[in-house]
Amino acid sequence: MKTSYKIILCLIGLSCLLVFYHFFDPSHSAAAPKCPFWLLTGYKCPGCGSQRAIHAFLNGHIWEGIQYNYLLVPMLAYAILILVLPRSSRLHERLTSATACILIAVVFVLWWVVRNLVGV
Repeated sequence: MKTSYKIILCLIGLSCLLVFYHFFDPSHSAAAPKCPFWLLTGYKCPGCGSQRAIHAFLNGHIWEGIQYNYLLVPMLAYAILILVLPRSSRLHERLTSATACILIAVVFVLWWVVRNLVGV
């Protein structure tokens, strides 16, 4: 399959997800998947609240979305940078280096612990 077709299919899939999350509130929709870690343990994972945050963002409730998961906005910005920057750029190399990956893993673990201890 050509790269352009893959990009088009990814954009169509992303558009469908965004339409779904715009109209269906994951808090009240049985169609939205629930976090398996939370269902099994009762503790929040680093991604818990992301679906509700995306729903809030798409409906113009920015602060509410940020409150659902404080880590979502910086991680989305990071992911977009990695996808948009040319692979040969110095910034892309730094963002995908082993040091950056370790730092992100540490941030995820710290967020995981803090959100369950503090109740964020």
